Amino acid sequence: MDRYRDFSLGEFVWDKPFRNWVLNPTREDDETWQNWLAAHPDKREIVERARQLVLSIRPANASLSNPEKRKAVERIVERLETRHLDQTEASRLPWYNGRAVRIAAMLVLLAGLGWMFWLRHQPEQIGYDQLVAAANAEMVEAVNTTAKPLTISLEDGSRITLDPGSRMSYPAHFSSSQREVFLSGKAFFDIAKNPSKPFFVYANELVTKVLGTSFTVRSFADEQEVSVAVKSGKVAVFSRDEPGAAAKQSSRDLTGVVIEPNQQVVFLRKSVKITKSIVPEPEVVAEAGTAPHLEFDEAPLSAVFSALQSAYGIDIIYDKNIMDECPITATLTEMSLYEQLDLVCKAVNASYKSIDGRIVVEGKGCRNN
Repeated sequence: MDRYRDFSLGEFVWDKPFRNWVLNPTREDDETWQNWLAAHPDKREIVERARQLVLSIRPANASLSNPEKRKAVERIVERLETRHLDQTEASRLPWYNGRAVRIAAMLVLLAGLGWMFWLRHQPEQIGYDQLVAAANAEMVEAVNTTAKPLTISLEDGSRITLDPGSRMSYPAHFSSSQREVFLSGKAFFDIAKNPSKPFFVYANELVTKVLGTSFTVRSFADEQEVSVAVKSGKVAVFSRDEPGAAAKQSSRDLTGVVIEPNQQVVFLRKSVKITKSIVPEPEVVAEAGTAPHLEFDEAPLSAVFSALQSAYGIDIIYDKNIMDECPITATLTEMSLYEQLDLVCKAVNASYKSIDGRIVVEGKGCRNN
């Protein structure tokens, strides 16, 4: 097990013993891995991330075959016909006295009562106005009624660009322990770094927590989605009503769904679900004035993917053992990330997909072409 100490995320994902433990665990394997994790607690996070990726790309669960479905239906029909014969005498009664009608009426009544109970016990939707009213400070509100972005400078040096039709409330002076603002609409945040004084954005259902970074939040009251996308640094996002939200807010660390450059989270209001993905149009995150070198001449695949990872800050997971012998000659400048991936994967007879904010590449390698 010592070889796992220096494993990267991609090496865990494609390691056969590790995949067997995740997909087909035995008591012995589970005990072995749990003991190893207990001895190496610093590897728990990367092992959990790898486990989630393996589960995400496993083969779909097998469904019933057509013959199995047919037999199941035949058994149900047979039981219904048997019950029908037993109830021949009862069928002579008026239709409104039938047992089936009485059962149906009872089900309708129960469904109606259940619907009323659900409506009464739905949590009240607390929006921007209620959140601002509940704040323990006097707020300044900025409303953008123009057709152009509005720039707001805060006392800590942070700058917010408020989109048209959006509004934001913030205190004239932040508290000694944290910085809080409330948003309705869309805004780009460029937050001054201060690890001892985290910055919070409350946008209806979502809470975004940062120590110093740049990101965009979109949360219009009449839209079904709330989203947060990162340009630089790290951001933690969690639902205001989820269990443990208070602990995540008070923690000194970034806890929740943590996203990095070119990653986003989307909160679906209808299903109350948070998903993590890559932004639709990833941008180069290299420092200003240092354009990434994306010209390759007979370069190994690892060099190409390493350059793309550095350029966009997105993990690219692939099986280095079988794919690194594929030489790449290409000029990838002036292309989007997805165009670059399309070109490279086509050259090595591979495919890729986005899973949990990362790129996973699958292929047989050049030796098997």
